[in-house]
Amino acid sequence: MRRLKKRGIWKSSLGCGLALLLSGCEMASSAKTFIPALLGLSALPSISNIITDYSNDTCALVSPKALKQVNWTRVPEINMRIRNDEFEPMIVQMTQGWPYTFRIRNRDGRAHSFNAKNFFRNVAMVRITIDGKRQDETCFASLKIPAHTTAEMQLVAAVDGHFDFHDNWFPAQSLISGGADGVIIVEERRNARQN
Repeated sequence: MRRLKKRGIWKSSLGCGLALLLSGCEMASSAKTFIPALLGLSALPSISNIITDYSNDTCALVSPKALKQVNWTRVPEINMRIRNDEFEPMIVQMTQGWPYTFRIRNRDGRAHSFNAKNFFRNVAMVRITIDGKRQDETCFASLKIPAHTTAEMQLVAAVDGHFDFHDNWFPAQSLISGGADGVIIVEERRNARQN
């Protein structure tokens, strides 16, 4: 009986700690050392600004010859901001085949994630900077934008479609989210010309 009680306490402590870790909530410093110890780790894993879950061969690409023709100072710009845990605008429209500079400015006092796995898979990411620092990865599923910083992406909208984005880094966002935080609509080039 005593052994079962200890196991129950251990499991509930571990479950609560993992729930806090996955939710992105701030934890007391004692919990930051207690939870890894339960898991047999020396510390909690750190999360980089870019989270990948597939290799470069699954993302859209644009030929280097075509990219040489792009004047990035003259392409359409999309400016999104995060304030009070909300993305604005919540709906972004692009046209297939066009290059864009897409900026996401985090004005909150905490980091936010921009999880748009299907969007990132279907755009040709040319360059990304976070807080002015160029990132090496161009094929990713989610990016973390630290407090009071800006992420800037130079990309080509390669595939048309509707792509949800979420403010979490968890790969199965539908399990812990009430729905999308917004949507990116990439219109088919032919339909965009008619409108």
